[in-house]
Amino acid sequence: MTMSEVRLRTLLRQADRVAEAGKRAAAEQLYQEILVEAPEAAAAWLGLAQVAGSEAEKRAAYERVLALEPDNKEAAEGLAWLESGQMAEAVETAVSPPPTATEEEVKTAVFPSDDEPVVAEETYDLVCYRHPDRETSLRCYNCNRPICIECTHKTPVGYICPVCQREAEDIFFNAKPSDYLVAPAVALPLSLLAGFLVVQLGGLGGFLLFFIIFAVSGAVGSFIGRLAKRAIGGRRGRYLPHTVAAMVILGALPFLLLPLLAAFFGGARGLIGLLMPGIYLFVATGAAFYQMK
Repeated sequence: MTMSEVRLRTLLRQADRVAEAGKRAAAEQLYQEILVEAPEAAAAWLGLAQVAGSEAEKRAAYERVLALEPDNKEAAEGLAWLESGQMAEAVETAVSPPPTATEEEVKTAVFPSDDEPVVAEETYDLVCYRHPDRETSLRCYNCNRPICIECTHKTPVGYICPVCQREAEDIFFNAKPSDYLVAPAVALPLSLLAGFLVVQLGGLGGFLLFFIIFAVSGAVGSFIGRLAKRAIGGRRGRYLPHTVAAMVILGALPFLLLPLLAAFFGGARGLIGLLMPGIYLFVATGAAFYQMK
């Protein structure tokens, strides 16, 4: 499996930031995920060598970097440092025999005293910027702010916070403030007409009529949504679909007063009169919302 250069650079940048923050385990996992998709990425092997837990893993990663890039200075220095450290340890062990532990030292090592501080387990030193009471090791790949798992949105290039996601979505919305007046002005009269006709047809009853309303409601809602969108020049707004959908509902409400009273005083029989308007509102509202997206 291959990885695009842009995505590779983004993931490497995120892994490097996690490593710089001291989250070695998290950084190691990120580097390994990169190498699954891009096993020839020398930079990922080099980063893995710097955060790996064991010397064997470090050595294997450095050797892999040198196999891909023989002139890589950092990998050569890292591998030489590992070899020099092992040689020095071997010489020290050969020259100086291990000291014999006394009985008191053994007791102290096995049974530590109550006065000695207990080493606490490693904890996160970051908290979510939206929830200060939640510790986390995740960061937004765009702004690098720490976020908890509930605030994250996973993308192909890493985790993103809600603020950055909203900013990224804003480039798709080009509506003007006046569009929030024009779209309802177009949608409401059409919705009033459609709501009146549906309520009148609902009084006729008939099982077949329910299927006809179900089929026609989608076309009516799409028609209202298309006209409203054409009236604003095809521009998109974050809340324009919600606004037009609300107009579809508002257009049917004045004509539902009598059916609502009938349902209230007439019991189960009166509820049947609300079934057809309910089908219309459900289907037409969804269709209008979809057309405005």
